[in-house]
Amino acid sequence: MTDKNNILVYGAAGVQGGAAARKLVTEGYTIRTIARSKEKADQLIEQGISAVIGNLADPAGLAEAHKGVNKVLLLMPVDFDLHQVRLYFQNAVDAAKEANIELLVVNTSVYVPEQVTNTAALEIKRELIDYVKQSGIPFIILQPTLYMENFIIPGILNNGTLAYPVPAEEAIAWVSVEDTADFAVYALNHPELAGQTLQVTGPEALTGNQLAELFSQSLKQEIQFFSLPVETFEAAISPMLGKETASGLAGLYHWVTANTASMPQSNHVDSKLRSVIPGTSLTTWVNQAIQQGLISTGDVINR
Repeated sequence: MTDKNNILVYGAAGVQGGAAARKLVTEGYTIRTIARSKEKADQLIEQGISAVIGNLADPAGLAEAHKGVNKVLLLMPVDFDLHQVRLYFQNAVDAAKEANIELLVVNTSVYVPEQVTNTAALEIKRELIDYVKQSGIPFIILQPTLYMENFIIPGILNNGTLAYPVPAEEAIAWVSVEDTADFAVYALNHPELAGQTLQVTGPEALTGNQLAELFSQSLKQEIQFFSLPVETFEAAISPMLGKETASGLAGLYHWVTANTASMPQSNHVDSKLRSVIPGTSLTTWVNQAIQQGLISTGDVINR
């Protein structure tokens, strides 16, 4: 028997999936996820999240994870082995279809433009969206812009400089992971939106220089914005993420740099939805990050 309150959340052990899973648990849903190890599963159980041992390459494990659930929130890992990613999302969608899932909410973790691009990071997401649409499962697609949490990547904020690979004078509607989780919860609670794509943005669009000004106010010291060359960004993240992932992300930021003006802005969110999810301002997010120890004056000076 399927419990109407059972939801499978992919990536519940991670930042994005974890934020959504915690909110759903708070709302009284029974949440299940997929964990790679018993140790990770035990950690999730402590958070009120049940876990099936398996992974996206394991169809049998995915079938087991879907038993008894009626809705799914799908997030894909950051991976640029395109053959592997294609296998992952096909397995996940096929498992959802076999389980007769009532609603599949997909967070693409990035804005996917309508027009085809030459950027692998975007086109693999387009393949995912097309595969979901062809499955016949009722779906809602969530497309976030860029996450504020990227500002806590080591080296981004350093020596009084906020260095990021986007233009200094182009405005971006940055969104927080927590706000994106709110959009996911809203979508899961509103199956009547099936078939729609929701743009996920923050409440304000800010240029790089405006970001620096707001960081300066919160940190009480002068911060300058530097439009980091994509190649420099790629070299910096390669030791942390590996060459393949760094190269894939570099391709994405080359596209963002050339097409910032075409990305969704705050007013692209439906007014009714915005009234429910007003969003987190950059100042609020920075102040929260300072309180949580994710950003500090010492880090700005010494990183």
